[in-house]
Amino acid sequence: MKKGETGRCISVRQPWAHAIIHLGKDVENRPWRTHRRGRILIQASLKVERDEAGSLGLDPDELPTGEIVGAVEIVDCIQNSKSKWAIKGQWHWVLKNPLVLAKPIPLKGALGFIKVSPGLLKNTRFQKPKKK
Repeated sequence: MKKGETGRCISVRQPWAHAIIHLGKDVENRPWRTHRRGRILIQASLKVERDEAGSLGLDPDELPTGEIVGAVEIVDCIQNSKSKWAIKGQWHWVLKNPLVLAKPIPLKGALGFIKVSPGLLKNTRFQKPKKK
């Protein structure tokens, strides 16, 4: 993010927030279309879909919640994506270039895009996720 810029954030349930940042999840499934493009922050919501976490080999109790955990670029919004992560009948926000936040930032989630003040992101450091 550029210095002084107000960021935008989207709440994503776990394990999907983790999958976007660490597992190559390249689409976000939403019932609504977005025209927004560019880098957005990913906030892991308080709700964890425990069964889905287990099916991805993740411990649901180890996943961070209620925090900004990283960022990703929205490069397109389509329907009928061929991604293995795409859910039929949803809009598929095409995602690229995930970054993990070195130290997650607590933030209350909300519906839609959340405005994040520049002060909250002061002295934050993003890095490429480690390959697993």
